[in-house]
Amino acid sequence: MALQDTIIGLMAAWLLLAGAAYVAHRHDLGLSRAMLIASIRGPIQLVLLAFVLHWVFDITAVWMQIIIMIAFCFVAAQTSASHHTHTKQAWLATSIGLICGCAVTLPWLAWTGAIDSNTRALIPLASMVAANGMNAVSMMFERIKQGGNAGEGMRIALIPTIDTLKVVGLVHMPGIFVGMILAGSPPMQAASAQLTVLYMIVASSFTACMVTFLLMKHWLKAETS
Repeated sequence: MALQDTIIGLMAAWLLLAGAAYVAHRHDLGLSRAMLIASIRGPIQLVLLAFVLHWVFDITAVWMQIIIMIAFCFVAAQTSASHHTHTKQAWLATSIGLICGCAVTLPWLAWTGAIDSNTRALIPLASMVAANGMNAVSMMFERIKQGGNAGEGMRIALIPTIDTLKVVGLVHMPGIFVGMILAGSPPMQAASAQLTVLYMIVASSFTACMVTFLLMKHWLKAETS
């Protein structure tokens, strides 16, 4: 019965997305196909993740943690690269940019004690860095493709993250904060954990965009010279 209720709830939520995809199709926005494909991939990927998550969290070797983080960056970079006309160079540049985003933030936060250095903390945080960096780089690529300059592209790419930080606690009730409060953590501890994540996302996304742009600029200039 629980599984049936879960499926019904999931289908109800999916119908909202399907409705949005239909409207996007009617207005020829070029989003409906991507929305539907993503909505099908998402459940499959989450179910597969559920089967391997316990194995991943049992990892203690640092080199395995690094490999998993790099894999996140490679996969995320593939999505961002699809928004650029030079796909291969964009994939490599974005991969390096995302890896730099992880390298700039996670070791520092672990060394200072802001986050735990175990796999249960590092792997989920690395996935956040890769996912948010991917979104920022994709937006930057789209803006540059439309004729904007790099500075404008990076500014637009970081607007969602910075706006979220502006309204956290007023409009946005982030999951980490709410989860810790419901689990009985002191408010200051929950707020500190959530703000650490948000600061990390802003810094890592900026780093990913900056490194990616500089690499693309260098490589494309070398091709045309």
